[in-house]
Amino acid sequence: MSGSPKYSSAELDRIRQQQLAEQRRQREELARVKRQRELARRVRTEGRKLTAQHSALAARVAAQRAGALAADASSRHVELTTALTALADAIASASDDAALEAAWSALAAAEQASTALDVAVSAALTRQEHAAALAALESGLGAIADRAELDPQGAQEVAATLRRARQELGSPARFPAARLRAAEAAEEHLRRARERREELARARRQAEQAHQELTALLSEAEQAGAELEGLDTAGTLLGALTGAAGSGNLLEMTRLTGLARDRLAAFGTAFDTWLDELACAEIILDAVRRALPAAGLRLEPDSVKSVGTSSMLTARRASGDRIVMAVVPDGPGGAQLVYEAEGHDFVTRLSAEGTEDSRCDLTAEVLEQFHEALAPEGVRAGELDWAGKPERPPAREAKQLPTSRSREQR
Repeated sequence: MSGSPKYSSAELDRIRQQQLAEQRRQREELARVKRQRELARRVRTEGRKLTAQHSALAARVAAQRAGALAADASSRHVELTTALTALADAIASASDDAALEAAWSALAAAEQASTALDVAVSAALTRQEHAAALAALESGLGAIADRAELDPQGAQEVAATLRRARQELGSPARFPAARLRAAEAAEEHLRRARERREELARARRQAEQAHQELTALLSEAEQAGAELEGLDTAGTLLGALTGAAGSGNLLEMTRLTGLARDRLAAFGTAFDTWLDELACAEIILDAVRRALPAAGLRLEPDSVKSVGTSSMLTARRASGDRIVMAVVPDGPGGAQLVYEAEGHDFVTRLSAEGTEDSRCDLTAEVLEQFHEALAPEGVRAGELDWAGKPERPPAREAKQLPTSRSREQR
């Protein structure tokens, strides 16, 4: 190579801009379809979980029927059974995240109503049989397997009040008050446990969704070979989010979910920009290849290479000398064209004032002819420039030709 790299700007004309916009629209449509598919997956997954918990609660409520009848609470039992029937229909018809959240809330309300029914049955049985009253409370507590894990302090308090109530089984005067304290403690404990379970479940659902969406974006960016700042740390974030969700650390789960959402938005914007640059560079590269013959240039076979969003190729002049051309994205809808030429057409002249200027008349002539040939292909090329060009107007420094870097380094 001789002389310094020469460069110019390139911008897409209106038709090519429309082509770029259409490619962007197609990407957005594909993204919309992917979001719909992911929503359908979430609806199926959450629907199965809701159905399982609904079935367990329905069985529990069915078992409460005899007690409700004995306690003269049949109307409450019928109301709860009707609500569960309506909830089954809501679960079956849920089609979006809002409907799923509404179903989870309705299920939690039904669980609370079932617990309240246990308390009411226990109160009624107190007037009939003390041991049966405590058994009714303990049965309701036993239906919530994770209550002690979700509310350890409340579980201890309930156990203590139940012990005291058992001690008063033979006392008609003291037992009712002891049973009431145990019932109130049990109801409050189950309320706190249920709220904690809901909170954790909601946080886990949000963490899972953020994890899935960020993982999908990272995979897409990696497959495309995109160079996005911060990609190397995203894996650590995803691992930490999985760990927090598994351990049930609500504060850390919430913090990491928010961070994952922030990263998702930042990566999404950066990746869209990267894809726009890539599409623009490919359009300009296609125009470059089509314009070569009009400037007396011939594309060297197998010389087209891509590095990130930049592309380069080698053309040969009629003399056989090579010109390496690169398309380097440089803002929305544009790029720099960078050239390195081979040959001996660079001349250094000494002016009358004793200063030197560099000229590359033959190469410049070929490249200016090439720029003219780009116009019919939808690309407007700017003035050719290079270091040492006589009366060179102020211009930003030319970008260098892309260098080959493996995707592992990206």
